[in-house]
Amino acid sequence: MFGRIEDIVRTSGKRVRDASGFTVENKGTRENLVTSMDIENEIFLRRELTSLIPGSTFMGEEGDDARVSDEGYTWVVDPIDGTANFSRGIPMVGISVALFKDGEPHMGFVHNPFTDTTYSAVAGGGAFRNGERVHVSDRELADCIMCTAWCTYEKSMAPGCFRVSERMHPMCNDIRRIGTAAVELGLLSEGAVDLYFEIRLSPWDYSAGLLCVKEAGGCYTGIDGDVDWNEPSPVIAANNESNMETLLGVVRDEFDGKRPY
Repeated sequence: MFGRIEDIVRTSGKRVRDASGFTVENKGTRENLVTSMDIENEIFLRRELTSLIPGSTFMGEEGDDARVSDEGYTWVVDPIDGTANFSRGIPMVGISVALFKDGEPHMGFVHNPFTDTTYSAVAGGGAFRNGERVHVSDRELADCIMCTAWCTYEKSMAPGCFRVSERMHPMCNDIRRIGTAAVELGLLSEGAVDLYFEIRLSPWDYSAGLLCVKEAGGCYTGIDGDVDWNEPSPVIAANNESNMETLLGVVRDEFDGKRPY
């Protein structure tokens, strides 16, 4: 099953990589983009993935809004994470596919078709980059690189995110804003970066990537409890508990200990 899912994800990546003539529209705000390729790829992934497990349900960014079920299997999919990058020809894009079993992450895949990089994980079975086992870094906070974003779709929350970045920057090595949460979490899983924070992400953004982080030896949390697999959630992740607690403390301080929505 693992190999068959990865084959489907990689095939979908070829479709994205080779796409041309796609249209670009917005979903309510000028920052929240969708391309015709997002929609086409979600249709492809829904058809191919649900056929692997008859009766499985599907949560996708572009309109399939099933919830993660406490019983059975649910696919949670972002057909193109980093649509703004994709629409401008910036090759930092992730196709994110998570398979949940009885309400918990079971398998996860993040594929960047432009770099031909696939991060994958299976619960209890480790995390991989292009088939090679990976592990988070062992860096101390002062040597860490943090990935983040400043809440593009809800800019009223940006000031708090800016303050988190301002406070973390002197404590760590540097900060990156790559534009695809799924790929950034993949980078954390392989030890290329070490910290991650966004105040509001949807489950299709983080489900596959967080399983990769966990199986690579890292850790994650929400701001006031665990992440929510069915609703938008803050995401704080790190290479170790100590660094996560430092970042979490700054986030809680700037957002009064709770999610601002």
